[in-house]
Amino acid sequence: MPKPAGIIAALAAACALSPAAARADTRIYSYEAGSPAARALAETGLSFQFEQHVLGGTRIERIMQTGERGSADVRPASEKDLGPGGLKAALGAEKPVGGLYRISGEEDGQAFVNAVCPGADKAWLVIGSLKRFTDLTVQAIGKDPGAQGAKRCVTLRFSFRSDWRLPERDPPRIRFSTRGQP
Repeated sequence: MPKPAGIIAALAAACALSPAAARADTRIYSYEAGSPAARALAETGLSFQFEQHVLGGTRIERIMQTGERGSADVRPASEKDLGPGGLKAALGAEKPVGGLYRISGEEDGQAFVNAVCPGADKAWLVIGSLKRFTDLTVQAIGKDPGAQGAKRCVTLRFSFRSDWRLPERDPPRIRFSTRGQP
């Protein structure tokens, strides 16, 4: 008779390999500015587009000004990108609140970098956990041109406003060559 641990491991592996389990829901959580620094950045608040995976975990993809046109892509980042001392050196006595993301410099990204950390050419955000009906803290960290390490720029506080679930995306279509074998 198979052992329960073996059955559970087999089921977990089967779920991980199935296309339905690999699929993630794309969601948007909107937040109102809850601190003076957050109001100065985005008076109408910010919205965070992220993937919520079936087996747990989230990955933030884009930050948008709620009710405005500005947006910036973000990607998960490594603490070593911040330079010597990483997060501890950048934040000083303030403890990190969540996951580290780098703000892309493309499109409105550089304007977002300049808004959260004036003078910096690169910026990262430590974004707290995205949970429905829960307030959010975001710590901005920047790196000035020529600087060895990153510095703390501002801590932003937001109040949860609403959530959105985007329609599921169809998997990409695979096209096969119509030419015959050589």
